Amino acid sequence: MLPSRFVSAVEGCDAAVMGRSHALSGAVVWLGGCALAAGLGARPAVGAVVVGAAVTAGGALLPDVDHPGSVVARSLGPLTRLIARGAAAGAAALRTASCGCCAGRGGHRAVTHTFVFAVTAGLLVSLLCWVGGDVAAAVVAGMAAALAVRGVLRRRTRGAYGAAGSGLLVGLMAAALPGPVAGWWWVGLPLGLGCLVHSLGDALTFSRVPLLWPIRIRGCRWAPLGMWAPLRFRTGSAAELLLVVPALMLLGVISAWTLITP
Repeated sequence: MLPSRFVSAVEGCDAAVMGRSHALSGAVVWLGGCALAAGLGARPAVGAVVVGAAVTAGGALLPDVDHPGSVVARSLGPLTRLIARGAAAGAAALRTASCGCCAGRGGHRAVTHTFVFAVTAGLLVSLLCWVGGDVAAAVVAGMAAALAVRGVLRRRTRGAYGAAGSGLLVGLMAAALPGPVAGWWWVGLPLGLGCLVHSLGDALTFSRVPLLWPIRIRGCRWAPLGMWAPLRFRTGSAAELLLVVPALMLLGVISAWTLITP
């Protein structure tokens, strides 16, 4: 059994390294969905494509709020690190209280990496944007875009000003573009989708995730689920850097090209 401090440090490094893949996968899933809709004759509005891609990319980093070493935990310095420590402590307490066999396993990759969390986060953001309208949608889109930029850039080039500028640009775009006829309540959909994409991405690694909590699987509410063992890869490995990331970028380009061309 490895010391908990060592495990925590490794998981924090994993969360930081995989931030690029998570953000890219979130944006690509949204762009792919929009491209599919366009192919079926329901071409989405520019605002829905841009804002949705930004929110999905940012939402795909949100589940790692349960670890102080993640991109989202470092996004606003001491404030978000404090939030991350609180989220990790709460997740660890919930895991211990809800399943006796999981005591002492910590809070990383726990409740924030579940289907329940993704749905709940999406519903809360939908409610916020339904009540707050254009202003709330602009704030959510701007914050998500800033978070996504911090996740995509390498640590050496990851600057607060660049992320803030990107977030401000997307937020202003969301405020300036004509809003959907039915309102901005749908913004919760890409955010929840991003959270789910994150968890599915982690399920491809050796760590896996308790995606179906609180359903008991083999007697455990936090049973880790994931890809077939021979196909799993390690975070930051050659499989991720040379296969997963390039594949995501290629799919994103294809989807964007489909949306741009008439």
